[in-house]
Amino acid sequence: MERLLTGIVLGAGWLLLLLYGQALPFWLVACGLGLMALHEYCAMALTGATELALRPFVILAASLPLLASLFGRLPMVSAAMVLAFCCLTFLTLRAYQRLSDPFTFLNRAAFGTLYIGFGAAHLPLLFQLSSGNRWVILLTLIIVASDAGAFYTGSNFGRRKLCPAISPNKTVEGLLGGLGLAIAVAMIAGPLLLPSITLLSSAVAGLILAVVGAAGDLAESVLKRAMGVKDSGTLLPGHGGILDRADSLLLATPVLYYLLILGVL
Repeated sequence: MERLLTGIVLGAGWLLLLLYGQALPFWLVACGLGLMALHEYCAMALTGATELALRPFVILAASLPLLASLFGRLPMVSAAMVLAFCCLTFLTLRAYQRLSDPFTFLNRAAFGTLYIGFGAAHLPLLFQLSSGNRWVILLTLIIVASDAGAFYTGSNFGRRKLCPAISPNKTVEGLLGGLGLAIAVAMIAGPLLLPSITLLSSAVAGLILAVVGAAGDLAESVLKRAMGVKDSGTLLPGHGGILDRADSLLLATPVLYYLLILGVL
């Protein structure tokens, strides 16, 4: 029940923001969520004494692409990503003698910047496209449908393990159920939200985004297993942390953005 209530509150708030929010409020919310996700990531990945002291600088550098997304221009975000990597490189060189494993520190900091900072930056970029808020709504519906379909199908019919070494509870049947429901929801909601989109394009979008979203979920599972934690945080009752809820969007949002700007959809 706690999980359900939290999901309803989060979903209602997100929907209201997408329906009635403007670019600046949406960017502020995206930045806030991104910073919390970065904090959770660093709490898991950077645990040494020196790394603990460097966490604020890593979070600041990793947030640069997300901050640059305010301008709604991909070159600005890309330039911020380069600047962030330069900052992390200089930070590693500056603290080299105090770090137990400088290369691992740089890898983990750079991955967090790419996965969260750069990935989350595509939410404001997507929102500011033509009918961007409707695309974000469709993306959200696809991801939610994929998660729900995978959970209920896997719980009732799951037999074959999908990736037992990464996530023992995920099954092949659950994945197929999630993909099926995501495609169905995309084919229903797509033409309603975006009259110009065809049923075929809606189905393709549902399939691609559900697959990428599932990969994003598994990517976070790899991270949590490596760090020996069950959840990224405790902020959301019944759900864990912000990163636990945003993992699928962090990969699916950039994919949808590039499918749109390249004219695939």
